[in-house]
Amino acid sequence: MTPRNGKMKLTDSSFRPRKPARRLLWGLIAVGCCVMGGYLYFSQSFAAQLPIAGSIPRVPADSLDQGRTCGVSAQAPGDKSSPLANGSQEIADVTGQGDTLFSLLNDNVSDENSVRKVADSLAAVIQASKGQAFDCDTDLNPGSRYSVTVDRDGKFLKATLELDPANVFHASVQDDVLRSWKEDVVLDFKTEAVCFKVVGTLTESVLRAGEGTELALKLSNVFRYDIDFQSESCRGDTCTVLFERRYADDRPSGYGQILCAAYEGKKTGKKSAVLFNTEYYDEKGVELKKNFLRSPLSVIRVTSRFGQRFHPVLRVWRKHNGVDYGAATGTPVWSVAGGVVTFSGWQNGYGNYVCIKHDSGYESRYGHLHRTFVKKGQRVKQRQRIGLVGMTGIATGPHLDFQLVAGKKHVNPLGVKMVNTLRSVPDPLKERFYSVAQERFTAMGASLPTRTARAATATEAN
Repeated sequence: MTPRNGKMKLTDSSFRPRKPARRLLWGLIAVGCCVMGGYLYFSQSFAAQLPIAGSIPRVPADSLDQGRTCGVSAQAPGDKSSPLANGSQEIADVTGQGDTLFSLLNDNVSDENSVRKVADSLAAVIQASKGQAFDCDTDLNPGSRYSVTVDRDGKFLKATLELDPANVFHASVQDDVLRSWKEDVVLDFKTEAVCFKVVGTLTESVLRAGEGTELALKLSNVFRYDIDFQSESCRGDTCTVLFERRYADDRPSGYGQILCAAYEGKKTGKKSAVLFNTEYYDEKGVELKKNFLRSPLSVIRVTSRFGQRFHPVLRVWRKHNGVDYGAATGTPVWSVAGGVVTFSGWQNGYGNYVCIKHDSGYESRYGHLHRTFVKKGQRVKQRQRIGLVGMTGIATGPHLDFQLVAGKKHVNPLGVKMVNTLRSVPDPLKERFYSVAQERFTAMGASLPTRTARAATATEAN
């Protein structure tokens, strides 16, 4: 039957979708393809982020560079070894005031039972070697080098403690067996000098000169009262160092003492250090020790300065009352001066927080600590370890918020002038000091500053 409009009506057997229906059908097909494509893409991206079975995550290069003291592992000259295998990590530093075998291991090893066993085992070997009472809770001399190696779960692998170059002790676990022993070495020292230009960080500059990170750490320690190598060193600054290279069984085995050093920088001016009777003095014979350290960390980088800033978490402009030092979690934090702890505990956005009132009237404050080692009312010494760097409280990453307060007013820690309240070389020893200084500057290929050279000549004439 022909419709009134003259067009033939399709029967069910000859059905063809009208144009709108065809468009809808193709639209549904396209949406289905997009959904399936998106599923495949994101499933593959997610799978790419999953660890491969049996693989071990690499230690970030920047954490190895900073280390724990850094955490910087001491390297022999020219040592460019890769990160430790199997995700293990070596924490290397020097002992601070009040450190013991137990405290060093307990700070870095997750299993307290193994901490006690290792500490007791090492202590027994040290006691036998020294021939005097010594246990895991005996105070160690500040400045002794040590290292602790743990696996990726924080379990103990090995440890080394160097009481002095001739007394180096080791502990190691192999096949679940703990072994401790004293290293047998024949030591020799040779005096050498190196001169380098600053390019990048102090550590990078020393490595470029063909030396190891241990020398950079020692150099930073010598000038810790006068130079903040993070904020004050500039590209092109010059440093000359006279040092002892240590040999064990005729093989290079790290460094002995820095005998003399001279640093000339755009911001720092001329700084010098001469080792004399176990202490460091400048070229005039004035002791380098001051009543405040330049910073509470050994290896640092300033991530946020004093003054107005846009808060990275609260997203508002506000005054920053301190200086943020970026460092790896677990980096030791020192008291910048002697004093009494007025607060140690949790403080709102600062997390684990320590405040110390100093004899000079200043108060120093340390925020976001991973762990604290002092209590309210405790007397602390300069460079005593009071905690570890962390990211407790409001923080986007591990760092130390360091503040200085004078007369209830916050001051810029980087702008405070360090005062030397200690001593100079005693008058009866000045002639000997100038002679030693002249000899060591000559060995470095440098000359004493004019004023000091005149003083040395006048002393010799008398």
